[in-house]
Amino acid sequence: MSQAPVLIIGSDSPCELLVQSLRHQGVQPLWLRPETEALQLPRHALAGGRLTGSFAHGGRSQALEAVQGIYLRPFGRPGSGSQASALQQQLWCQAWAELGELFPGTVVNRVSAMGSNASKPYQLRLLAGLGFAVPPSLVSNDPAEVLAFEAEQGPLIYKSASGVRSIVRELDDEARSRLDRLRHCPALFQKRLRGSNVRVHVVGQEVHATEIDADVVDYRYASRQGGDAHLRPTTLEPRTRERCLRASQVLGLPFVGLDLMLADDGLTYCFEANPSPGYSFFEDATGQDISGSLARLLRGAEPLH
Repeated sequence: MSQAPVLIIGSDSPCELLVQSLRHQGVQPLWLRPETEALQLPRHALAGGRLTGSFAHGGRSQALEAVQGIYLRPFGRPGSGSQASALQQQLWCQAWAELGELFPGTVVNRVSAMGSNASKPYQLRLLAGLGFAVPPSLVSNDPAEVLAFEAEQGPLIYKSASGVRSIVRELDDEARSRLDRLRHCPALFQKRLRGSNVRVHVVGQEVHATEIDADVVDYRYASRQGGDAHLRPTTLEPRTRERCLRASQVLGLPFVGLDLMLADDGLTYCFEANPSPGYSFFEDATGQDISGSLARLLRGAEPLH
């Protein structure tokens, strides 16, 4: 392996797949896992606009300037242990997030670029500006306002309005019976659309599209809800593909997961842009080489077309 190493910070299956792809492409992966590392904070300095520093890996000191790319995914659940160790892990993750802002090479993805995901309504406005259709939406903690919105739009779904992951559900009779609880925390309500769900992973200039057939609202949790979901690779029409590439550029996310629907009304809707997609779910189900695209992006290789 002669190419400069790529640094991977995280613990889950997307990291595992990336490690495998980097090795397959002849690149040394340096994998830091928060729950297993000694959690020594990285050291760095800026001199004349040049970033230098070091970090610990496998009991050895590694030069930061020797790294050509960073895959930054350290935001999992804290490991078991004392409150002090959980705090140390949090500080370690924060240090790498801050260092990712300064690193001159490719970072997937910088925390500063992930900010749009903290507000779904804000992100929807950005996506609409790129030419995607977006569903009629309401953020509210007023049950009467929600019911009026339902009377106007028809069937609704609801989910978190923030970047916190939530299960998308239909506003049915059971959910309506709990609307008074909404006063404690607003939620995002949207018109229930019908059509084909498509997840698009943009990786630099490479695009992987997956069509999903599911008999539940949120296909990610189909088995939990007693349903089925079937995933298969698909091809986007050129205009939609270009919009997806443009979204990646505008949002500053070289790797992004876009949730689309090719709706029955003939429009292509975009529900959100995931700034740290758990792509392994899609790669495992379809065989699409998303991790290979990610490895090429991080090592600066030419994209496949």
